[in-house]
Amino acid sequence: MSVNLGTVAPIGFDHIHLSPWLACLRELGCTVVQVYRNQEANVSLSQMKDALSATGMPCDSLHGVFGERYDPSSPDENSRRFAVDSFKAEADLAIELGGKLVVVHCSTIRHEGVSEDQKRRRLKQLIRSAGELGEYGAKTGVTFAFENLPAYHVIGSDVAELLDILNLAGGNVGVCFDTGHANMVGDAPRMMRQVAHKLAYVHFNDNGGVNDDHDMPGLGTLDTDGIARGLADIRYNGTLMLEVFYDVDRLRRLIDEGYADRLRRILATANAQPHP
Repeated sequence: MSVNLGTVAPIGFDHIHLSPWLACLRELGCTVVQVYRNQEANVSLSQMKDALSATGMPCDSLHGVFGERYDPSSPDENSRRFAVDSFKAEADLAIELGGKLVVVHCSTIRHEGVSEDQKRRRLKQLIRSAGELGEYGAKTGVTFAFENLPAYHVIGSDVAELLDILNLAGGNVGVCFDTGHANMVGDAPRMMRQVAHKLAYVHFNDNGGVNDDHDMPGLGTLDTDGIARGLADIRYNGTLMLEVFYDVDRLRRLIDEGYADRLRRILATANAQPHP
C-alpha cells in the first residue's frame, strides 16, 4: 500500500456543486473522498449515495457530526451518552457509504478556557467515551479517528495528551492528524511524528498559523516538505486528504498554474523509502 491523495466531499451545501467541484479535485490527483455533510440540511442516506455515485471516487471515511451537542468530553453524563450514541450511528452510516473510519472532534469550543477541575472531569469523560467507541469500532470494523484541534477547544490541541487518552481507551481508536490545526499551535511535522503509532488518517491543509483557513498545502506557513518526509519515515500508508473548500474557479486556476505537479511531488516524497 502507499499514501493516496483524497478530498473532502461536501454534501448538502448550496454553494458547492459537487460534481464539477470534485472533477477539479480528480484533476489534482485525488482518488478517494471523505464525506462531510451539512448537519443543518437533513441530508438523507440516499441523497449521500446519489451524490457519491456521481463523483467517480469511492468513500473511505466520514467526518462525524460535531459541535456543542456532540461533545464526548461533556461533564454531563446524559450529554456524553448522547454524543457516544451519535458517533456509533455515524459508524453505521460510514459503513453504508463504503467507509471504515469516522472522524471525531474530542471536545467542544471554550474560548475562555475551563477550570482545572472542569478539565479533569472532561478528560475522564473523554477516556470513557473513547473506550466505548473503541469497543464498538472493534465490533464493526470502524476506526474512530480523534482529530487534533485548535487551542480554543478544551481538549485536542496537545497531541501528547490526546495520545494518552487513546492509549487508555484501547479498541479501534486512532488519530486524525489535521496539519492546519497543528500549524496553529506548534511544529506540525514534529507533532505528527509524536502520534505515528496511532495515526489513522491525515487532513492535509494549510494556514498562516493563526486562523483555520483551510488553504491548499504550500499556500501558507505549513512545512509541507517536513510533513511529506515524516509520512515516509513513519511508513504511513493511508489517505492524505485535502480538506480545502475553494470554489471551482479558484481550483481551476490552481490546475492551470500546475498545482497538480506540486501535489505529485509531495506524494512522491511521502511514498519514498524512509530515511535510515
